[in-house]
Amino acid sequence: MSVRDTLEPMYVNTQLGNTRRGPAPLVLRDHIRSLVDLSLSYELDEHEPFRDLKESGSSPAIRQLLAEYFGGTKEEIAVTRNAMEGIATVLNGVALRPGDEMLATNFCYDSNLAIMRQRVAREGVSLKVIDLPFGPASAAEIVGKFREAIGEKTRLISFPHVVARIGMVLPVREIAALAAESGAFTLVDGAHSAGHLEFTLKELECDAYATCLHKWMYGPRGTGFLYVRRDAIAKVWPLIASWSNKPADSIEKFEEVGTVFKALPAAIPVAIAFNRELGQAEKSARLRYLRDRWARPLGALDGVKLLTDLDAEPGTGFAAFQIENMDPEDFASALLVEFGISVKPFAMEEDPSLVGIHLSPGLANTIREIDLFVDAAATIVMRRHNHMGRTD
Repeated sequence: MSVRDTLEPMYVNTQLGNTRRGPAPLVLRDHIRSLVDLSLSYELDEHEPFRDLKESGSSPAIRQLLAEYFGGTKEEIAVTRNAMEGIATVLNGVALRPGDEMLATNFCYDSNLAIMRQRVAREGVSLKVIDLPFGPASAAEIVGKFREAIGEKTRLISFPHVVARIGMVLPVREIAALAAESGAFTLVDGAHSAGHLEFTLKELECDAYATCLHKWMYGPRGTGFLYVRRDAIAKVWPLIASWSNKPADSIEKFEEVGTVFKALPAAIPVAIAFNRELGQAEKSARLRYLRDRWARPLGALDGVKLLTDLDAEPGTGFAAFQIENMDPEDFASALLVEFGISVKPFAMEEDPSLVGIHLSPGLANTIREIDLFVDAAATIVMRRHNHMGRTD
């Protein structure tokens, strides 16, 4: 009988899993509340307070702010409602013919793979999934996996910038270069790199990049953006046909999605200002520091296997581990019940046999909380180790 079968979870005192959404700062929450109240007080006419925003909630000013922060141009960035909208736009919008091949990885989100598999069922194209290592791997090893998989029929390649569970950062530029050599279109899922890593879109050299703003940018849920390199825009059909006849090479063709709740995209400038005040380099360094503060001492314990290379550059703020002879769910339950600390046990969608425990401290977490986790985790690990010793 496991811990989770015998004990009821207590109130969560410390949340150390922050990959689904980042806690919005107070200045943004207050701003959104005022915008929500304002937006519900007006009809959509010439007197409405958001008349500078398009029906989709976008504007040249917002696109310019995003371009300045992430290193693109406003002619290459479309405001979206989330990462999934941008990803779906590209995965459905790149033209393919029967016999063409799409390439993905075992670490792509299940929703991304579902779109690609629907194209397989509907259009007679094929999908190849690369099995990347579940654990530390060098950039050369990852690039080698892609080099082996890319073939003469490969036309579309999709992969995550950051693997959400284990914090692996894929070498985007090198993979994009391989794709360019074969004439394949590259789409990067940036849900966990925007606001997390220090980079520019130009540096990645991919054809397209989609992300949300509610995770590591700490922005409002319901906001994101799609970047498409200027000379690649015409290669992608919009998800919804442009009713204003935007030209094929216009990034704005991707923004004609109908009416949205404008209070959310209207708050993007405040979110960007918050991140600028902190500094992206400083944010990234803080997140990595918090990761190292728990992962290095925990990884030094007998029976603990880290699934993340803590010395890889660039590094993320989260990591994952396994405990020998202990179910991740049991560890998470014991940690919650006894210490009020919440972490994320997981199984990879494409291969449920790949399991582990994920931690992603956010900016709101304190050093004391990290140290309390290390002490609590060490207590559980040592207790497990002693129990197994007596059993043997």
